[in-house]
Amino acid sequence: MIHSQFRLASDYAASVALDFIAEVTDQLLPSNEPSDRYFRLMAAVLEHLRADPANVWRAVTYFSLWAVRLSGILPELNVCLGCGAWLSEVLNESGADEIERAWFSRSRTGLVCGGCRQSQGLRDGAELTGFSRLLAESMLRNPIAEVLPAGWPARIAVDLRRFLVQQIETHLERKLATAPVLEAC
Repeated sequence: MIHSQFRLASDYAASVALDFIAEVTDQLLPSNEPSDRYFRLMAAVLEHLRADPANVWRAVTYFSLWAVRLSGILPELNVCLGCGAWLSEVLNESGADEIERAWFSRSRTGLVCGGCRQSQGLRDGAELTGFSRLLAESMLRNPIAEVLPAGWPARIAVDLRRFLVQQIETHLERKLATAPVLEAC
């Protein structure tokens, strides 16, 4: 890249994040094929990470979401893969709005609603929270610096990162070596 990332090497989580970004980039981009959008994504994420290594989780989540989107493997985050229902706000028992729950699993490429999960016996998956789905929508509309406050803890959007890593691994048909190391930071 244009600037050196050596300063980030002193921060373990940021260093592992750089390894993750390099591995995903190496695996998703076709060799010898330039991609201006992907280059701009990497430049923005690395600049954000360089500005403050505490931004590692926001940078990794933003990068993963956009890498999956630019690769054309991001499924619709607001539609149930099973029945086609819109996963939107619903009224709960108290009459308040809440976002409908959605699940993902290795056996499916997208999300399923609670009804489909129950009717199809899908017990092997994990929930992608409404918060994470709203966060993903925000990330797809805004530059990285405008997404939530800086310095997220690792627990913010952990389900979204797992979902995105699963999408990448399913597409590649192999596990990423750096993903479990990154989540262990």
